[in-house]
Amino acid sequence: MENTKKVLDNIKLELPKVPDINDIKLLQLNKAKVENDIIKPKDDLINELYNDNKALHQELSKQVKLINEAEKYQKERDKILEDNKLLNNKVKDLELDYNNRKNDEYKNKEFDIEYKYKHKIKILEKENSHLHKIVDRFYETVEKFIEWVCKKFGLGESKELVRDFEKETNTLIDSEKQLKKEEREKEWDLEM
Repeated sequence: MENTKKVLDNIKLELPKVPDINDIKLLQLNKAKVENDIIKPKDDLINELYNDNKALHQELSKQVKLINEAEKYQKERDKILEDNKLLNNKVKDLELDYNNRKNDEYKNKEFDIEYKYKHKIKILEKENSHLHKIVDRFYETVEKFIEWVCKKFGLGESKELVRDFEKETNTLIDSEKQLKKEEREKEWDLEM
């Protein structure tokens, strides 16, 4: 690249000075022949070389600009890669620092909290299961009681009694259905 810059700086774009034919007195007699056979072809060659030299100069100028841009981008790329490497090292250092701060005491506290949480969940699941059994048993007892009352007092089918009760009191015997109904009513009230 440096050599190309030097060559580019040393190229001369001016035409060389050619002696005037009139200055040559000895050749005055054969002026036309010398001019056509020697000087004109030489001048044509000089013009051709001059044009080639100009084209080469333009091409070299373009290449120098491209190389300058490439060097600029290479420097920017190297800087970005260096910054990225520094950031990655900082992240690794922070991760190591964070992991080193986790000591046995912290792990023990975490284990204790998790154990207490799981223990509490098991207790609540047992209580929930027990409550479901109680509710199911109560529901069965209520159904049996309704059937017994209907037979004892001759009220007809227990289903009719239950239907009449639900219609008159706007309350469902099935507690799950009743809860869903109440939730829908709350949603309707909120929408209005």
